[in-house]
Amino acid sequence: MSQVLSTITAAAALAPERPRLGQISFINSLPVVFPIEQGQVELAANVVYGTPSMLNDAYVQGSLDIGAMSSFCYLSEGCFELVPNLSISSEGAVGSVLFFSKVSPDKLGGVRIAVPAASATSVNLLKILLLEQLGLMPEFVVEEAPNLEDPLVSGALVIGDLALEVDGVWSNKYWRADLGQWWLSQTGLPMVFGLWAARSNWVKANYESFSLISQQLLASKQMGLTTLLPMIITAACARGKLSAQRVKRYFQQQLCFELGTRHFEGLELFRRLCSKYGLLK
Repeated sequence: MSQVLSTITAAAALAPERPRLGQISFINSLPVVFPIEQGQVELAANVVYGTPSMLNDAYVQGSLDIGAMSSFCYLSEGCFELVPNLSISSEGAVGSVLFFSKVSPDKLGGVRIAVPAASATSVNLLKILLLEQLGLMPEFVVEEAPNLEDPLVSGALVIGDLALEVDGVWSNKYWRADLGQWWLSQTGLPMVFGLWAARSNWVKANYESFSLISQQLLASKQMGLTTLLPMIITAACARGKLSAQRVKRYFQQQLCFELGTRHFEGLELFRRLCSKYGLLK
């Protein structure tokens, strides 16, 4: 969190009048941010990168005005206004939110599960799925990079770039569940993992800026999923060990960047289930 705050301070010193926008540092956001980074779309804000949990804290503390955040943060805090038609979601397998286990699902009660410090939505989604389907609640151990090779844990939840990288190896050794597919099979609805939103009090005082930045983000998304997609696939491959074919499937067949009626239905069901199990504030 200190790294994000220091970056916010530096950005504000360079252009104190510009809004402070948070952006997730995983490749799943590249279709939205890459055109901006390349200067193809102008963005009237100072951009700060961080993990979902780091950015969530910064929004709550008021040190960021607008940007990407976890769905759980949006639902838990209740003080944000959504950027329209923009999310990180899936209707089925998402590919980058994966749970692996050394034991069968029915034996997960009471075992130690490593979960990432960088996530809020995915950890609470796993809790809901285990409780709803199996009536089980393991012991969750928060780690920076969950590692199922650790003999002290029986399962691991991995998200983002790490999930994509370990999938090929871990899938051949352990029981695997894609949480996007698991959610769809239980609910019939898309799972919304992330959103773009702004603090409501900031929107009230800066509505023109909010509208402009929203339009710019949507324009960047459109370009990122069409004309600049080949460059984005190349940039994503350069960050890790993924093939171009795998990244293309990830962007075109697994991730969804829309926010329509069914997404709101899925988001509302997620809210109700978080409330049911006492996960929301």
